[in-house]
Amino acid sequence: MRYLLNAQQMAACDKATIEHFKVPSEVLMERAALAVRDVVLERFPDARRILVVCGSGNNGGDGYAAARLLNLAGRSAEVLFVGRHDHRTQQTVLQAQIFSRYGGRELPDEASLKGYDLILDALFGIGLKREVIGRYADVIGAMNRVDTPVLAIDIPSGVSADSGQIMGCAVQADLTVTMQYEKLGQMLYPGAFLCGDILVRDVGITDDHVKWEEEPVYALEQEDLKDLLLKRIPDANKGTYGKLLLIAGAKDMAGAASLAGRGALRSGCGLVKILSDEANRVILQTSLPEALFAPWPEDGALSEYLSWADAVAVGPGLGKNELSLALIERLLMEWNGPLVADADALNLIASNPALAGYLPPHAILTPHPGEMSRLSALFEKGARSVNEIVADPVRTALTCAGALGCVCVLKGARTVITDSEQAFLNVYGNEGMACGGSGDVLTGIIGSLLAQGVEPADAAKAGVLIHALSGDAAEQRMGGRAMKAGDIVAFLPDILSSL
Repeated sequence: MRYLLNAQQMAACDKATIEHFKVPSEVLMERAALAVRDVVLERFPDARRILVVCGSGNNGGDGYAAARLLNLAGRSAEVLFVGRHDHRTQQTVLQAQIFSRYGGRELPDEASLKGYDLILDALFGIGLKREVIGRYADVIGAMNRVDTPVLAIDIPSGVSADSGQIMGCAVQADLTVTMQYEKLGQMLYPGAFLCGDILVRDVGITDDHVKWEEEPVYALEQEDLKDLLLKRIPDANKGTYGKLLLIAGAKDMAGAASLAGRGALRSGCGLVKILSDEANRVILQTSLPEALFAPWPEDGALSEYLSWADAVAVGPGLGKNELSLALIERLLMEWNGPLVADADALNLIASNPALAGYLPPHAILTPHPGEMSRLSALFEKGARSVNEIVADPVRTALTCAGALGCVCVLKGARTVITDSEQAFLNVYGNEGMACGGSGDVLTGIIGSLLAQGVEPADAAKAGVLIHALSGDAAEQRMGGRAMKAGDIVAFLPDILSSL
């Protein structure tokens, strides 16, 4: 795992480095500029004429310093300053003076952005808090229109370092050089798209002696899986790796139950019993002969099945009829063990608020933004809109987990996993996974891990990682356009066999 810092957290690291270790801010700025220079020389060896667009903040100071160092390295770097000179920070004033003393050229306001081999974006950096308007917006628009590669220093100007949202307008960078730590806004969309490739460079900033007001978000890495999963043993039997009860599949919804069951079986569960509509029996027993089948009890009674299970997964294809409501009611009132709930199980809970009070401790809820919008009415005065959730998924997931006492897996292009104390972001996966049934596979994988005895928060993190990495393996083999949910299951062995 690695840090993903917001602007305030990065500022705290800067402050601790300067105040505790007595490293002058000018030294940190010089190191940042050296890092940018080195990347330009390495990645853009043919870029002779370079335009550096600088603002009045310290990001602009980085730009002035980088321009000077590029000139000393034999390139021709000119600066276009955008903003008010009397608003420049002390460090930026100093770097502008040094740039000028070394013979650097600062362009007039009306200068064209055309005719350069490379543009460096040093306009705003990570401190931007307001919408970009006026001349700033005009310059950003001009940068995006010219057919010239753009390297952003720290983050593309106009992208929020906290949320990845566009603050009115933003630079589309081909490459971003960020200092010391990745920023949360560089991983969340649309910021992740606008950053292009991201290079992290060590400039001597440290998080030692930082007292976080709130803990950073962590990016999950493939290497984390070995610490999240339980070890397999050579003398195991089918009961060793758990029994999962999967409650899924209303009439004509056998596909959702099948995909969830396949995900569970392929991710190491010893026994899977699918409790589904009787109409799905032939389909499920044909497509999943390894799974046990049981028909939905007409009276909703579940005691017999719950006494058998080590964990329960509920929701895929469940429907929202009277029987499915009776099943979820009985389940939540009788089951106090490991649980993952998805899809219609979440919709039923959202439309019957009293049910939320019966969720077992650390139940895993896996909503997509639409489902989260409905769930949010349980803990907000008014339900959050889908747009509000997509704009701030981390805060939404943290609030949900804290209010409902659950582990929240807020699904999306960047899935957030949190138990309300720590938040984790999945940075794997691809657009080919945006297909029907993908979430059902994830439910099966997480349910499988719960049945094997993995703790809920770890099962959620590991399940999301395995799901995303398998999706990436499928995309590499067949391309995103051709993918379907079953392909995620098909490539699970490629991921799990390496652990």
